[in-house]
Amino acid sequence: MTALQTYLTALAPGIDIVAGCAGMSEDQLRAAGAPNKTARTLLTLADALFAPTSFTRLQRQAVTAARDRAHPLPTLEVIERYASRAKTKRDAWRLRVELCRTAADTDEMEKLARKKLRELNPPAPPRPGVRIRRRKDAPWTLAITGPSSLIADLESSLDEDAPLDSVAELFSPSDAAPAARPTITTNAIITLDELDRIIDGDGEEITIQLTNGARITGTELVSRTLAERGLITLVHPFEGAVNLYRTERMASEKQRLMAAAENPVCPWLECNYPADKCQVHHLQAWRHGGDTNMANLATCCPYHNGVNDDDPNAPPIRGRLVRRRGRVVWQPPWADPAPAPSPDAPVPPAPAAPQL
Repeated sequence: MTALQTYLTALAPGIDIVAGCAGMSEDQLRAAGAPNKTARTLLTLADALFAPTSFTRLQRQAVTAARDRAHPLPTLEVIERYASRAKTKRDAWRLRVELCRTAADTDEMEKLARKKLRELNPPAPPRPGVRIRRRKDAPWTLAITGPSSLIADLESSLDEDAPLDSVAELFSPSDAAPAARPTITTNAIITLDELDRIIDGDGEEITIQLTNGARITGTELVSRTLAERGLITLVHPFEGAVNLYRTERMASEKQRLMAAAENPVCPWLECNYPADKCQVHHLQAWRHGGDTNMANLATCCPYHNGVNDDDPNAPPIRGRLVRRRGRVVWQPPWADPAPAPSPDAPVPPAPAAPQL
C-alpha cells in the first residue's frame, strides 16, 4: 500500500480517529506527529463528540450515526464548524445528530449544514440608523438603513452619471434656500377596498406597494400629496385598472390614446374633426365632480368642447356628450331631463359642425 493509499484509508473512519484523541492534550498530539493545525482540529472534534455533556443521549446518537455513515474526517470537520455556531447547545446537538445521520460527501454536507444553520439562526432584520466607517487616508462610508419610502426618495434624487455629486448637492444645496426633501414620481397601485378604507380614515391598517419598490401606509400616501407629483392607479378587483381618480385634471398620454381609439373623430353629430387634434373632454365636468378615468373621458373638438352643456342643472342650450350603452354620443338639448320641453315646442335642428 502506497503512502497516498494509507493516508486516504486513514481518513475514512473519521469518528475512530477522533475517539482516539479523547483525553489527549495538544502537546501529546504534536509529540505523536500531528501538525499544529491538525492537532487543534482533532481536539475540537474530540471535545465536542466525546467530552462530558448534559446532552449524553444526543451525543451518543451523533457518534453512532457518524460511525454508521462512515463519515471521513473532513466531513466531521464541516459538521462541527456549523453545529458550533448554533445559538444554543441543544440546537447544536440536534444539528450534529441530523447531519451525522445524513449520507453526503463533504461538499454536499457543507451546503446542507449551511442551510440548516440558517434555519436555526435566521438573520436579524437590519436596524434603522446611520452608520459611518472612517478610514485613515481613504474615503469614508456612510450607510443609511431606514423605511423603504425614505430610501426610495433619496435614490430618486441620485444622478446615475454623478451619484456622489448628487448626494453632496442633496445635503448641501448650492443655493441659499434649505434643501427640500425630494418627492418621487411613482405609481401607487391601490385596490378599491383599500381606497374605501383610506377615505374612511383607516389608512394605517393598509400597506401600499409602490412601483419603485417602496411600501407606505395609506396615511403616508395622503401626506405625500401624490396628486401633485405622482399618479394613483385605482385597480378594480374585476374590471382591472382605472386611471387617475381626481388626482389630475389633465388626462395622461395613455388615456388620450385610449379615448382616441374609442372615438377616432369628435362624437358630436356630423362632426368629423380628427381625434389627433381633439381635446380630451370630461363627460361629467371636472368642476362638477367628474373623474379623470376612461369611463368619463372622450375626445371632442375644441369648438364642441367649449359649447358643451357642462352643467346638468342648467337649462340645456346646445346639448352635451354622454355615455350611453357604453358608447359616447351627442345628447340633444331637448333630450336633457331638465327642463322638460313643451309638447307644442318645435324640435330644433341639430347644430351644424363648425368649419375648422
